[in-house]
Amino acid sequence: LVEAGTKAELILGASERLMRAAVKTGGGVSVPDGDVACEEGPVEHEPCTKPDYLSSSVRYNAADTALLDKDGDAVMMEWERPLMKAHASIMTSSTKKKSVLNVGFGMGIIDGFLQEWEPSLHVIIEAHPTVHQRMLKDGWGEKSNVRICFGRWQDEVPKLIEEGVTFDGIFYDTYGEHHTDLEDFHGLMANMLKRPQGVYSFFNGLAPDNLFFHGVACNCVKLQLEQLGLDAEFAQCEIQVNEDTWKGVRRKYWHGRSTYYLPIVTWNGEYLKNAAAQARRDDVGKP
Repeated sequence: LVEAGTKAELILGASERLMRAAVKTGGGVSVPDGDVACEEGPVEHEPCTKPDYLSSSVRYNAADTALLDKDGDAVMMEWERPLMKAHASIMTSSTKKKSVLNVGFGMGIIDGFLQEWEPSLHVIIEAHPTVHQRMLKDGWGEKSNVRICFGRWQDEVPKLIEEGVTFDGIFYDTYGEHHTDLEDFHGLMANMLKRPQGVYSFFNGLAPDNLFFHGVACNCVKLQLEQLGLDAEFAQCEIQVNEDTWKGVRRKYWHGRSTYYLPIVTWNGEYLKNAAAQARRDDVGKP
């Protein structure tokens, strides 16, 4: 069933991408910016994409345990802390002096853990003005090994690629974006991830309310990454989130599951071997 669901999702995803491309090029096709929401019904059925997120207000709650958007939905929460610690450990291979990139600061939880590994370079991309101001207030701009890129990753990542900056570890955790944005990021990320030792990961909130569709979504990502020469595995992490955690939050983004599937993405050895062989052949043909 998961295999059949994966095939169907890949076909639907390709169709949606073509429609969105037609909109961008003036092809006369109208596609809503985000999923279509019902006017009435459970809040969980509303779209997760929020195109106006960066231009709308956000706030940190009084206890500083959640970052909430204008609708009262959580951008990030304190319960993610053990997961962020695991992500940071995977990204750095539990080794100091690595170069790391985090896309989406939020509450800065993973960045705090990354700093514990004393990275040689720690780049943070954050696009929301309020979150950016919080970063500066908390002193992130004063850390000697930290470089803050204020803006959308769609604008900032190409600049890093043009500079030739590469990373041992990369993490992606944005808010309110479409799943095609994740695919687009992967296409760029592969240009920044060091070979052969680089490790990439992302916050795995794919289809959080249904385990079957979560499996389908993970499978789709795995297949897409394979096309870039990357292998993906999902490590199981135990996590407990009490119902009381969601008090003051309009909509949950984690639904009672005790297992989190942490993505670990690395270069495929055979792909790198073939790429190196092709590079040597290209060099031979040069004058």
